[in-house]
Amino acid sequence: MKKRFLWIMVAAGLLLLAGCGKKNTDGMSVSDTEAAEMEALDFDASDYVKLGDYKKLPVKYPVPTVTDEDVQSSISDLIDENTEYNQVERAILNGDYVSIDFTGTIDGKEFEGGSAEDYEFTMGEGEFLDDFESNLIGKSAGDTTTFKITFPDDYDDGSSEDSVAGKEAEFTVKINSVSEVVVPEYNDAFVASVTDYDTTAAYEDFLREDLMQTATTEAQTAAGEDALSQAIDNAKISGYPQELYDFCYNDTVDSYRSYAEMFGMDYEEFMSEFMSDEDLDEITKNWVNEIIVSKAIADKEGFAVTDQNYEEDATALAEEYGYDSLDTFLEDYGKASVIASILREKTISFLYENAEVTEVSSDEYYGAEDLLDTESADTEAIIMEDTE
Repeated sequence: MKKRFLWIMVAAGLLLLAGCGKKNTDGMSVSDTEAAEMEALDFDASDYVKLGDYKKLPVKYPVPTVTDEDVQSSISDLIDENTEYNQVERAILNGDYVSIDFTGTIDGKEFEGGSAEDYEFTMGEGEFLDDFESNLIGKSAGDTTTFKITFPDDYDDGSSEDSVAGKEAEFTVKINSVSEVVVPEYNDAFVASVTDYDTTAAYEDFLREDLMQTATTEAQTAAGEDALSQAIDNAKISGYPQELYDFCYNDTVDSYRSYAEMFGMDYEEFMSEFMSDEDLDEITKNWVNEIIVSKAIADKEGFAVTDQNYEEDATALAEEYGYDSLDTFLEDYGKASVIASILREKTISFLYENAEVTEVSSDEYYGAEDLLDTESADTEAIIMEDTE
């Protein structure tokens, strides 16, 4: 499932700009690396591909919807963003936000998922077993406490071997900090103080419009990506420039290094967990083929990325990624990666606009596909409350 999740990210284009901070290649200077990457995109696509059908391709379009739950989720996000956490010098109470170091042992030996440092959570939200949290009530920052708890017989930690279910464990916990949680009340005054709107009603109208715009873009992108996949399948690709393969490979590796860091893993550990060298090669070649076909279509249809339109498109993409400065955006991702992403977006948009679109419900389109399977929960502490 984990490997499948990474393949989904690649298919959705999420790896194209994932690697923040460009790496030098083989000891090359930054300027030489950028020049080599730009050269990798400087090729005649017609030398490597004969396009097949790419217009009027049949695609399904998941009709976007915005529910009351979607709006409420955005409101909750706004409240969370403005919730204050004020450190206090008193004993822990239910509802406090605490930071702890903890070590758990069974029969004197530490067990997987039973230890962590600087772990932060809110008391009473069920993130940990009740018996664990109850032993922290009344303790203060700087205190260290040791206690024993017994895991429920039906406790599911996701492990068929060495399960902790029914076993007694001893924990030593150090309280690093205790913070009182101050949650703002959602009302007109709050909305006026943190948004550009004066009332909750006006803010919620904005949310519905904004969420619908985002959902529409995502639906069009999904349909366009389907069309791009078909266009690649219909094309006859005879090869690729080695420089393009090297660029795609290095950028993909950089992206996975960023994901490894995100998950608190080193690159080698991350790759051994998620995929093989053969998988990495296949992902790289898929991206190579995508660039070649996209470039061929763009050249033929007249929407190639040029010096004349590059800056405008790059600035728009930077804003999409939350950047105020194009220069900073380029420093983080590199001009070649930005151009490749712009080319992809333009191609997807063109193919969607020229596809035979059939509207379907979002439920029909996405089905029960679970991108974030609960198997990924094995990175969390094993003593968290079992909610399944």
